[in-house]
Formats: sequence, structure tokens, C-alpha cells
Amino acid sequence: MPLFFMKKLRIAQLAPLLIPIPPRTYGGIEFILSELTEELVRRGYDITLFASGDSRTSARLIPIIEKAIWLDHELKNPHAPVMRMIKAVFDRFYEFDLIHNHFNFFMFPLSLLLDCPRFLCTVHRLVDKQYAETMKAYDKIKFIAISEDHKKSMEELGVPVLDVVYNGINLARYEFKDSPGDYLFYLSRLNQEKGVLTAIEIAKATGQKLIIAGNSAGNAEWSFFLHEIQPLLNDEYISFRGQVNFQEKIELLKNAKALLFPIDRREPFGLVMIEAMACGTPVIAYRKGSVPEIVEHGKTGFVVDTNEEMAKAIERIPTIDRKACRRRVEEKFSLTRMVDKYQTIYEKLA
Repeated sequence: MPLFFMKKLRIAQLAPLLIPIPPRTYGGIEFILSELTEELVRRGYDITLFASGDSRTSARLIPIIEKAIWLDHELKNPHAPVMRMIKAVFDRFYEFDLIHNHFNFFMFPLSLLLDCPRFLCTVHRLVDKQYAETMKAYDKIKFIAISEDHKKSMEELGVPVLDVVYNGINLARYEFKDSPGDYLFYLSRLNQEKGVLTAIEIAKATGQKLIIAGNSAGNAEWSFFLHEIQPLLNDEYISFRGQVNFQEKIELLKNAKALLFPIDRREPFGLVMIEAMACGTPVIAYRKGSVPEIVEHGKTGFVVDTNEEMAKAIERIPTIDRKACRRRVEEKFSLTRMVDKYQTIYEKLA
């Protein structure tokens, strides 16, 4: 083992305060951060997690707020705990060799201080022009993209990207099944750009059973669900499950004959795609953002451009070897690969 790692690198992981770590149901960023944190602790790193007090971790937890913001219905000023988090991290600068931020742009001002440790930020979300201008204003921060297309989208807006680290999952937690049930599955946020209406439309047009799971956040998404989605759920072929926990998610994924991912945005990664493939379930997805990097067309699913192509791909599901789906995740999107990559980046920065 190199001498560097014998020094037990001290890293602060900064979590979003919206959802506990790990998430109870929805929360891809929080799930990946939890997996990363636990594996780093297992590898002997000195990890401090700044998160909500209802989080669970093997690392040292610095609770900023008793309950995650989205779960605290009495909270009137959600930005107040964000300001406390900035102060809590600042007061402990001397304890860390490196800060790894996952909390969007809220923590960026910390990097302006002269004694700030090296500052790494994984960008988990889409980057628009305003976000990019903010990132460029903080030149001490090193930015990580989560797919090659994500990196390209950031660089098109002038944001320097240090590296790309694909999300990775612990395959031991994902049960493989070679003989699925008779339904298609949709799992994501229930908003327009995630494509739930398209999934319903295609399922009805092809006479397929469709199970929908997901959540809505904020007034706009609740309104969209009530007025656009709910009226379509009164169909014998459509089953709505709402939010599901991790084990419920695995049961639904492994028994699905395919996951529909009709995304209508430049998707930075799409965690549910690798979760489905880990269970052996092929993915049928639109050619947006990272999709072609994750799904091997004709081998682990189908990358399509239109509703008609998606409908035709459903007919070809039996041609996919479910074992090949699992192998794809083992080879490219494992937790080990993700943490190995971050470990290399940490070494270079510190």
C-alpha cells in the first residue's frame, strides 16, 4: 500500500440536506453518496459526513438539522440550515485534507476562504447557463462529471471538468433473475421530462402491463400528477405503486421484462438504468444524454429515438440475454470501480 494511504486521508463529504442519507425511497444522489461513504470507511479513510440528523452512516456524522428538509413539514425557512452547514464545515477546516461536495452550488462559498482544504465537487445534476456561470466563478473547485456526455455538456458552457466518474452500485444488493414476469416497469420522478406520460402511452398502444413507481416533489409536480397522470391510471393494464423502498424496488426491477426510460432531457446519468440491468432487466430508453453510454443497443436493451421505435423494441425484448445485462454493470458500473476512481482523484488532489 502506498505511504499516502497509510496517512488515513481525512475527507469531508457534504450531503444535500433535502433527503436523509441513505434515502428511504427516492434519492439517487443520496443513495450514491451513502454507498461511496460506506465503502471509503471500509477502506480505512477518515470520513466525516455533513448531513441531516436522520441519516445513518458508519462515518462520523455532523448533523446540521434534526430532520431532512423535505421531511420536516414544520420547517419555515429551508435555507437557514444550509447557512448553518456552511458555518459547520468552515469551523472544522483544520480537520480535513479534502472536501467533497455533493450539495449543488450551496457550498461553493467555502472555497473562497484562504485556508479551505482542496475542494472537489461531483456535479450530479443538469447544468444550464446560469449554473455554469456560477461554477466558473469559483475557480478553486475541481468538478467531476458523471458521464462523458455530462462532461461534454459542461464543457460546452465553458466549465472545466477534472474527470468523469460513473455512478456505481454494490451488486450484492441486487438480485439477478433470469425469468421475469409479464410487465414493463417505470421508476422515476413523476414529471414531464422524465417521460411517465410517454411510458403510459406506449404501454397502452402495445397492450402491455405497466407498473409505475415514483414520487412527485413540489407544487408543480403535484399539479402535473393530479391533472395529467392520475386520470390515466384508471386502466386495467396500469398499476401505480407510488414511492417504494429499496427492497420493493428490487422486487419490481428483477421481475420486470424491461424498464422503460423515455427520458425527455439530456440525462447526466440515470441510476435506475444500471439498477435494472444489475437485476438482469433490459432497458428501453430514448437517445438522450448518457443513455448510449450505459445501454448497449441490442445487447442490454435498446436505444431509440421515437415512440414507434420504443414500441417495436418491446417486441424484441426476448432477444436480450439478461445475463449480459448483469455483466455490463459488473464490468463498468460497480461500486468498486466508482470508489477506485474517486480514490485515485483524492490521491492526486491531496
